[in-house]
Amino acid sequence: MSQQDASSVRALSERLLIASHKGQADHVVQLINKGAKEAITKNGRTPLHLAAYKSHIAVVRILLAAGCELDIQDDGDQTALHRATVVGNADVISALIQEGCALDRQDKDGNTALHEAAWHGFSQSVKLLVKAGANVHAKNKAGNTALHLACQNGHAQSSKVLLLGGSRPDSKNSVGDTCLHVSARYNHVSVIRALLSAICSVTERNHAGDTALHIAAALNHRKTVRMLLEAGADSRVNNNTGETALDQARENDNPEVALLLTKAPQVGKHTRLRLYRTHLVPKPAPLHQQTNQRPKMDERL
Repeated sequence: MSQQDASSVRALSERLLIASHKGQADHVVQLINKGAKEAITKNGRTPLHLAAYKSHIAVVRILLAAGCELDIQDDGDQTALHRATVVGNADVISALIQEGCALDRQDKDGNTALHEAAWHGFSQSVKLLVKAGANVHAKNKAGNTALHLACQNGHAQSSKVLLLGGSRPDSKNSVGDTCLHVSARYNHVSVIRALLSAICSVTERNHAGDTALHIAAALNHRKTVRMLLEAGADSRVNNNTGETALDQARENDNPEVALLLTKAPQVGKHTRLRLYRTHLVPKPAPLHQQTNQRPKMDERL
């Protein structure tokens, strides 16, 4: 190829990036037919990255049919699947999966596409990835599974999909927190109900020796404290500094929680069977009832 031809191909390839970003399907076809190749942006993103992130499904299909590489990772080690999952576009995710993309590539933070879907609460995307065989047990660099992230942000529906897909609620992250610890810290009651319905452990301790009850008591999460006690949490457990959940409540000036905990022997007699019978812990909703929400999209290339 002459220098002039090479320059012409580079120009076409740059135009392909722009057309893919803007969703100009006809223009993308014309550029490919003229010999445009896969160029990358300053962030290492290909036309497929750009089209996937902007939810341009027609362009994505054209690029896939033209043989664009599926699993190129950008400067943040994200693939086109990551980028599609960040915005929760089920059609693009399905197209990439059907084409045989890698499901469990990890970005610079160790997050897979499933982590992204769970973090944002895109339950339909979570469902697609789980059904396709994404690893629900994969951990990012902080030791968090996708379920940890769904629990942290209070995404109950995504949490239920992950639990139905085999996620282990008692898996621990790098500080020893289970999903119940995380949910108790952020006071996500609906997620706690889902975890309890999956028979998670209420006795697990993190690296500080705290149970979920310690955390909820310290943060004055009264309803969470009550739910944990009714599920059988032991208020007498000491953490690594020898403190019980009652000690934590008193230290943080949470009198109502402290009162609940002083009555813990009576509350503790209630079992999870009572929770189920009184419908405090509902069964997970059927998969077909899951919803999908999308945040405002970043306009950056």
